[in-house]
Amino acid sequence: MALGNKALIIFLMVVGISFNQKANSKIILPELLAKQAVANIRFLSQDGKFTYYQKSSGSLLYSSNYKVFEMIKASSGTQYTVIGSSSRKKIIVMQNENFHTFYSLRSREKIYLVDFGGTTLREIGKGANAQLHQDDTWMSYYDYYSKTITFESTANSASRFSIKLNNRINPYFTPQVVMSDQNTIFYSDLGENGSVGLLQYQRTTGKSELVFKAKTPMVRAEICLNNNQLIMSLIGLNSSKEGTSISKISLPITKDISNREIVYTSPINDVGQLICNTSNNIITFIKNYGESDQFITDVVELNLLTKEVKLLSEMRTITSVMNMDGTILAIDKGKYFIVKGNLDFKNIDSLKSLPPAGFGEAIKKIDEELNDE
Repeated sequence: MALGNKALIIFLMVVGISFNQKANSKIILPELLAKQAVANIRFLSQDGKFTYYQKSSGSLLYSSNYKVFEMIKASSGTQYTVIGSSSRKKIIVMQNENFHTFYSLRSREKIYLVDFGGTTLREIGKGANAQLHQDDTWMSYYDYYSKTITFESTANSASRFSIKLNNRINPYFTPQVVMSDQNTIFYSDLGENGSVGLLQYQRTTGKSELVFKAKTPMVRAEICLNNNQLIMSLIGLNSSKEGTSISKISLPITKDISNREIVYTSPINDVGQLICNTSNNIITFIKNYGESDQFITDVVELNLLTKEVKLLSEMRTITSVMNMDGTILAIDKGKYFIVKGNLDFKNIDSLKSLPPAGFGEAIKKIDEELNDE
């Protein structure tokens, strides 16, 4: 009986601590809610005027102004990833037709390109980790099997080039890639001992030059661009004691980055996931407030000028953060929360005009499309 009472007291203490933590939280993030199931949404414009979403039947659809258009029809279970950039000129669509049947981190997905807010797709090829660069004038994607990064002009498919990685040690390594100007690409690669390096590729010469190499294979690197600066984070792997550092390097780089400025350090291994394209001199990432092997994670904002770190969430278990057309979203326990962005996607009414059939018929058509699972 005494043992039972002791267990009850401990349980009540744990519940009380959890309740008090939530009650004392100063930052309450609104959950992302929309007029359809959030799990189906693949891209929602910042102004709420259009949505790309998928259905379990395998279709990718576009919805805007009371109209629904089927962009791709595929087999049941097909999954889509829709990628935009701050330039808002082009959008990448990645299609995985074997999401539930072929479990591979290195699988090649079909890659399509479409104008921002458009519906006419152009097939690009197959690969992974697709990105937009240079005001959406270029795009890139990676092939795990050939270990090649391919770049292609979004205006002219005949204009393309590729970079071959040297990595021979890790078949699951995904290179970080940024294009700082029309001639210069920075990307990460692995050396013979598994240490990550940063290389600079010049299109005019077709050659790559090593500008940085990590001292140990127990760190990973992330890179991005902000305000004509290259941002690089080095984060310890697994339960190593390497910790985290973030530095900035002014562009162009002449030889190496030994003169880079450290803007953030932590003795703990953070989660990272740098987001650099929302504001000048501001980057966002997931910081670990716990230990390297016992994570307590939240989203923070780092000012590259003052080096001040600002807490943006108090959920303690954030696992992922993303930028969806200027709205910063965090994922926690399968739910999406708005970290930055004030638009009410559930109640917004940014539609221009009703179709000739009228309001009732338009809503009925959309409901039929959304519920036809």
